[in-house]
Amino acid sequence: MRLPPPEVLLSWPNPNYIDPVTRGSTLVIVNIVLISCAVMLVAARLYTRLYVKVWFGLDDVFIFLALIFAGGLTAAVLLANQHYGWDRHVYDIPLPKLKPTLQIAMAAKLLFTAAATFTRLSLFCFYYRLLKDSSKGFFVWVVHANVVYTICIFITFVFLIVFLCTPVSMYWTYGAPDGSCLNEGTATLAAGIINVIADFACTVTPIPMVMSLKMPRRQRVAVIILFSLGFLVTVAGIVRTYYIYESLIVQYDNTWYSYPLWIAAAIEIDLGVICASAPVLRPLLTKLHRSFSSADTAGNYSTRDTEHFRSLPDGDAQTVSTGQRSMLWSKKDSRLWFKTGSRPLSRVEKGESDAYEMDARQGSAQARGEVDPRSLSSSPAPASPGVGWMGTETHCEGGTQGPRGRASPHAWPVTETHVESGARGSLPAPGLKRPWA
Repeated sequence: MRLPPPEVLLSWPNPNYIDPVTRGSTLVIVNIVLISCAVMLVAARLYTRLYVKVWFGLDDVFIFLALIFAGGLTAAVLLANQHYGWDRHVYDIPLPKLKPTLQIAMAAKLLFTAAATFTRLSLFCFYYRLLKDSSKGFFVWVVHANVVYTICIFITFVFLIVFLCTPVSMYWTYGAPDGSCLNEGTATLAAGIINVIADFACTVTPIPMVMSLKMPRRQRVAVIILFSLGFLVTVAGIVRTYYIYESLIVQYDNTWYSYPLWIAAAIEIDLGVICASAPVLRPLLTKLHRSFSSADTAGNYSTRDTEHFRSLPDGDAQTVSTGQRSMLWSKKDSRLWFKTGSRPLSRVEKGESDAYEMDARQGSAQARGEVDPRSLSSSPAPASPGVGWMGTETHCEGGTQGPRGRASPHAWPVTETHVESGARGSLPAPGLKRPWA
């Protein structure tokens, strides 16, 4: 660590180890929120690949590694902020804490470099898949160049971070002899600029590539917008590079002026992981949309156009008029019939509802003409004029059997056509008052 010149040391106030001025909790909040979002997005991505697409690729491996290193970066930054004074002036940090502060700083730089590299490699694997069956050989070579560039700067940065000082321990030795370390400010600033170029290249590469692919215009625009979110990562990298210059070259109060640097670093890394995972979630979102749409359609089918429904005591049955559909519900047997025809179902005569309580299989036999519908009533009665009715009957069949052999509500509907005569309790003559009206 470089020593400030004497005039700078003399300008600093006396150390305050008891109640120092701090930067606040912004760094903690930003890191926790962003890493939480990154974890959720990567978890959704892995679920999509393992259970929706049932396929796992190299890009998923890379993004998982990127998330691990991003989590390590968050842990290191929060540890240094809470216990080693990264949120206060350097002169308010006790001397025994300077060594672990610099050690954590080196570890954080390595974690940042690894997380950024694996995020880019995950995106490049995704780009290769977009170009899998394409004849765009030029774009394939562009992706090749990006991969080589990313791997080269990763190796260079790791070597530079670890061997900035010789021996390595000189990095966290306060007042190391001259010539034992490279200029940290210059080296870190150059690394920041190269990193911004890598972010920009990773963001720009897929945009012309997607525009040249044959896909619907709406889908193409959506994909380009998703990839364009990477420009936010590039902006965060530019901000981080500025604060590298401010804290390591212009100022000597490193911990105070590097506080925004670590906020920008968290945004750059975690937002990069989020943007790399977002395009992969489309199959999961499509599946959820279809599930909700199916559930909504089923609910609307069972309740739409219903004029009224009034409960009766157990064992009673009632008819609900729904325009061109009439519905018969028996609470005793938990059966439901929909009847549709040229006109609605007639009124149910009070006290005669038991005639409608037929088993689903008997209803099928009746529709085939194997059972005389009049034999299902308790006692014969003359048919009333005009009560004959022709139409279709939909009942549940083929599901699991409930108590007393009744059809499960999960059975699928079977529609059959039959003719009902004026049997007692079937279709009472018009003019009879409904008992629940």
